[in-house]
Amino acid sequence: MLIYIQAIQNESDRNQVEEIYHKYASTMLYTAQSILKDNYRAEDAVSQAFIKIIDNLQKFSFENCYKTKGLIVIIVKNICYDILKSEKYTKSASDDLENVPDVTGDIPLEHMLTEEDYDSVRACLNNLTGTFKDILRLKYVYEYTNTDIAKILGISESNARMRLHRAKLALMQELKKEEICNG
Repeated sequence: MLIYIQAIQNESDRNQVEEIYHKYASTMLYTAQSILKDNYRAEDAVSQAFIKIIDNLQKFSFENCYKTKGLIVIIVKNICYDILKSEKYTKSASDDLENVPDVTGDIPLEHMLTEEDYDSVRACLNNLTGTFKDILRLKYVYEYTNTDIAKILGISESNARMRLHRAKLALMQELKKEEICNG
């Protein structure tokens, strides 16, 4: 991994990646091992994640350590899911998306959130699948564009839009179950 870091030409970028490595490498490895159940594949996933981070370094904001950690975990998880998919050990996350009914139109998520419902909404978010939680976090917590989300997740922009749409629908269904949203 350090070979990749040393290959970075810009010294400030190299220092930033080194700091990320020292702060989050163990978290990344733990996340990868919990998904892949194999140390060697987990190390490969972490290496791939660092390459993705290095390639997109200018697009990330590393000012808030909680957001940084969350973003890094999302990247590692998606790389692990890609590894599992390629090895045919499990269904891909996109297979899970096919079970959600496709409805045209877009639901503005920001209009349904109010201060008094924050805890309930958070609980509903936790009931969603990891794929849905991740894409909603990338869009609304980290405020990435659909193009950036597609690059981070290694999917097409149209697939990112569709996943986001389906995640919003799933969240709306959860909110309706909890009677938070009247729509």
